[in-house]
Amino acid sequence: MNLRQLLPLGAWAATGLTLAQCGSNSSSPTGTPTPPVILPSPSPSAPPAPGGSSGLPAGMVCSSPTPPPLLRMHIKVHAGEPGRYVVDSKPLVVNENGYCDKVGFGDWKFCETRPEGHPEREACDYLVTGKAQDTGRWGPTWYFGDTLCASLPGSCANHGGNQFLAIAKDEGTYRACAAESWPVASNGTRCGTLEIR
Repeated sequence: MNLRQLLPLGAWAATGLTLAQCGSNSSSPTGTPTPPVILPSPSPSAPPAPGGSSGLPAGMVCSSPTPPPLLRMHIKVHAGEPGRYVVDSKPLVVNENGYCDKVGFGDWKFCETRPEGHPEREACDYLVTGKAQDTGRWGPTWYFGDTLCASLPGSCANHGGNQFLAIAKDEGTYRACAAESWPVASNGTRCGTLEIR
């Protein structure tokens, strides 16, 4: 009588599998097949923010949601008197995909990158404005008329400690312009202007 006659069909199939494994290079001591190891495929990294968030100064973060396209630079007189006004600027972005509501402003047509005092406000403003053409500092490039403020120290000057500020010394048109590194809304502009009279 042979082995095939002694074992029922189901047991024979199981024995056949076991016998087939005995002569293999399996590392399993019981002779059962070792399940294949399936490594997870690497998850794709998040795409960089449009302004290039990887280029922010060390320790600065503008997390999701990153600001949408720039609407314009908002400029106002911050302080001073005729002959020496401190002019302030900040980027305003369009409310795309509910961005303004997500960062705490509600359902406005446009808003700032983050509320005043938010720990990521400075970094998000940096992303939207980029670096000034003349100083290389984070913030807008300042113009008096069509000339860089840095070229007209008697009329206009970059603030010594903050590129979002400028010193307006003469009457005329002052402009703050974001760099080319961030998208501008279809109805937007890269610059903001202020007339001082």
